[in-house]
Amino acid sequence: MKHFIRQVFKEVLENPVFDELLIEKYFSKEYIQLVDHSQLNYEEFVLHIKKLKEKVTEQKLEIINYAENGTVIFTNHIAKSTLKDGSKVVHKVLAEFTIQNHQIIRCDELTLLVEGNHTEKDLGSEK
Repeated sequence: MKHFIRQVFKEVLENPVFDELLIEKYFSKEYIQLVDHSQLNYEEFVLHIKKLKEKVTEQKLEIINYAENGTVIFTNHIAKSTLKDGSKVVHKVLAEFTIQNHQIIRCDELTLLVEGNHTEKDLGSEK
């Protein structure tokens, strides 16, 4: 499952282009994301990804550690983002992904801004 999550990171998040077909490939229409103090359904998640692509010129995700248990994979990863204004932000992310029928159906995530402007602390849930 680590390979699957790595592909999601590469094709959906690190990809500078908004591609809803890639989101549909990897995320169930029943998708729910709990992130910090917000809950996003599938449609809101699509809007979130679109907003990210509008704000971010480059994003790199590095998995520091992971654990798997059946249909669940937990990642501790770092998200390094360069915004369109040239500023950089770094978030530490703890995420628990539930996979069903080769798609992510749920993500329970905590993000922590570790570098950059505090106004970007909610970059992980902004829509």
